[in-house]
Amino acid sequence: MNGYELLRILYGLFLGAFLIIAGTLTLTSKGELGIGFRIGYTYLSERARRKANRVSGIGTILTGLALILLSPFLPMAGLFAVLLLGLGGTLVLAYLTAKREYELEELSKEAPKKPGRSIESPRVGKYLILQLMFTGVSFALILTGEVPRDPGILLVASIQLFLLALTALVSRPLVFQLAPKFRGKMALGFARAMTVVSAMVALQLAVVALSPKASPLLLILMLLVSLGAVFYAAFVSLTSAYEEGYY
Repeated sequence: MNGYELLRILYGLFLGAFLIIAGTLTLTSKGELGIGFRIGYTYLSERARRKANRVSGIGTILTGLALILLSPFLPMAGLFAVLLLGLGGTLVLAYLTAKREYELEELSKEAPKKPGRSIESPRVGKYLILQLMFTGVSFALILTGEVPRDPGILLVASIQLFLLALTALVSRPLVFQLAPKFRGKMALGFARAMTVVSAMVALQLAVVALSPKASPLLLILMLLVSLGAVFYAAFVSLTSAYEEGYY
């Protein structure tokens, strides 16, 4: 066993163990703040919260087990794909479960005499347009052969599509309402943060296309830019969550 294989197995082991613990906490959550699958439907319905936590917890645990079991056989890109597919599928199923349970509960209640307060969705159109542009640049570089079409680069570029879809979802209050009251500040902050990450991916692929044999200094510079973009995205996300009232 070489060093790369050992690193890959340790990566799968530790990340898988973390997901198993997180999934167990979600599965056994009793409504504690910050634990479990939390969107607008789960704040409006206890029934939706319980069912969504069950689906989310089981899916997260299974994803963790898959990472541990497959780490000796799959490359890092394959493990990353398993992680994205497992967690992405879990999020979709948990969301659909919460939505269905909330609607079933609402159908069983009498209609209110007066309509409730209307929640306006935040406008994230400019962020969607920017991400479409960055994603278009990345796939144009791949399709024209300016960057290698290896699985790792294709997977990195595909992350931009995931961020694009997530940005569209965060604009819907009942999808991305992580705090009991929704004002849209956190959704806008997350949309801005995901746009920064998408821009960083496009920039890295552009550098690979322009400088196939980049110097160590350029690689260090790109690493610093990437870290800066990630830290900025995290800062924007946290501050917007604080402004929304989720702390």
